Amino acid sequence: ILQQASMRIVIRFVVKLICGSVFVWLGISHHDAKQDYRSSHQLNQSHVTDISPDVVQQCKLVSGPVWTDFLREKLDAQYDPMTNCNHSYSPWSELLPDGRVRLTDHLPDEAKCQARAVLFKSDYNTKLGEWHEIKEKFIFENDIVEVECKINEVKVYNFLHTQICRQDSTGKRSFHKAARKPPSVHIVILDSIGAAHGRRLFYRTHRFLKQEFSAVEMLHMNKIGENSRPNAMGFLLGKLTSVIQRDMYGMPSIPADWNYTQYCKTFLDDKGFIFKLFEKNGYATMMAEDWDRGVFNWPGCNGFEQQPTTHYMRPFQIRIKYGGKALNSHMGQANCFEPHLFLNDYHEKFMKAYVDTPIASLTWASYLGHDSPTKPFHADIQYEQFFNRNREKFDDSFVFFMGDHGLRFGWLAEDPIGQRDISNPMLMISVPRFLREDTALMANLQHNSGQLLTHFDTHATFVDIVETFSRKESTNFSQTVQKPDLKGSSLLRPLPDEPRSCKTLPIPPQYCICETTKEQLNVTDQHAEIGRAVPAFLNDRLAKHKFADLCAELQLDKLMTLIRKEGAAEVYEVTVRLRPGGGIFRTFVMGTDGEYSVVVPDVPRLNKYGYSGFCINRPELWPFCFCKKYLPKTKNS
Repeated sequence: ILQQASMRIVIRFVVKLICGSVFVWLGISHHDAKQDYRSSHQLNQSHVTDISPDVVQQCKLVSGPVWTDFLREKLDAQYDPMTNCNHSYSPWSELLPDGRVRLTDHLPDEAKCQARAVLFKSDYNTKLGEWHEIKEKFIFENDIVEVECKINEVKVYNFLHTQICRQDSTGKRSFHKAARKPPSVHIVILDSIGAAHGRRLFYRTHRFLKQEFSAVEMLHMNKIGENSRPNAMGFLLGKLTSVIQRDMYGMPSIPADWNYTQYCKTFLDDKGFIFKLFEKNGYATMMAEDWDRGVFNWPGCNGFEQQPTTHYMRPFQIRIKYGGKALNSHMGQANCFEPHLFLNDYHEKFMKAYVDTPIASLTWASYLGHDSPTKPFHADIQYEQFFNRNREKFDDSFVFFMGDHGLRFGWLAEDPIGQRDISNPMLMISVPRFLREDTALMANLQHNSGQLLTHFDTHATFVDIVETFSRKESTNFSQTVQKPDLKGSSLLRPLPDEPRSCKTLPIPPQYCICETTKEQLNVTDQHAEIGRAVPAFLNDRLAKHKFADLCAELQLDKLMTLIRKEGAAEVYEVTVRLRPGGGIFRTFVMGTDGEYSVVVPDVPRLNKYGYSGFCINRPELWPFCFCKKYLPKTKNS
């Protein structure tokens, strides 16, 4: 019992676990939740240690500095990847307001052009309409139109245009006799942007939202999963996709709502997607992601069977991905086009199309910040201008400017501020102007900005908006509203009067952002056994999945850092480099007298791993596997 109790307390100390990738970011941990639960409980056999109960009970929340000397040295805030793009480029075609395609003066005289509709077929495929010659003056009544031009049967131009063809049936829905039109809701997501780095990257945008819309930043949002998908499941569906083991707190574990089969291999159409609730209550909806394998699809998950929102941009991204050289050439970075700008343009058109109807929108920009801590700097002014151009619309709406988690790998993730950011995504909230006069609501936002929060609270806020303004629920924001079927609480209202910590909230202990005191130890040869516990654990995990024949045996190359938690003498946060492959991992090891073991089931990787693990069919194990076929050939082989 003492062994199990000490083991339970250990996991509480996991401040941050990072997983690196090429661009495989949405489904690394996607195995069956029941298996996770069994595996995690198998770890509860370890060494007895004396851990202070104060360490477990306290939850100190600290917002780190935006800039440090180290960050100023490493980050180039003036970096702009678009500096040398062709700013004089203009498309050879345009889509007119009436849905007809017009060719511009930039088109070569000898070119012959045609256009067709690009429609939704599935989350993975498009349905392409018939080609129409431009001279037909065909009127397109769909959102995405493709134009191609050929010279002597050789394709020289390809371009995708977008518009919003209003769905009249949506606009005619009733608003349940509400006293006024419900306010619109706009969710703008920037992938891999943590709270501190968000203030750093988007200084102008933050300032604009605060000054013009009285936006409030939620300083201590705590992610609930390693990568994008489990966090999106939380704030867009209110669902938990892996077990949260809390027996270390003397409390029962929180079971997963769905296992892998349910959240990945089952269509999500009728599973509680928040935009279905908006549509049911009279909203026109829009969803746009700039990656063709979006948050609910990678790797190989079903996503949606039917178009999930009134307007859905996915056919655009699929066509960009597979449209060919001419399309990517004309619509690429060389001509100053960027994926997130396509989203903003579509979003802008959506807002203009529905002036008399409440709308709910979601844009998710993945490419901008997923792989680089510096690339997003140049987009700050773009987002400031986007909000400014549409200030009248946003001023009368709820706006959520947010990340899903922080940057999970690279040098920034190794910086102490960056480490916290991984589990502390950015979130700013602004409310419609008429609500800014509600002193209770604004006081609630200000107070809640300093509280420990989760993505489930964001989801509860979306639900609260729908029910308050579409169903004429109480607009008395001085009252706490608790709903038994929700895991979170609305941020527009007072939070429940109970302690908020990783013990009381649905936060996996390994992602807890509560601060603890650490002691950096000098690494010596005597500590090698602590480091060897990591490859031993990973090799065992690969063997249990019967991949030992395909993946090389991992060995300790270097114990890079060793940190001990105050009040937990036998618990170590270790960073190791393993061979072959050079993978860098951080996790928690517990033990004494030469007997050490990894004490949490997740061992995230801090650096990229490319295709080194693609010889196995389990994406969650790719970071650990270095395929034997990539080993250097020996003379005897």
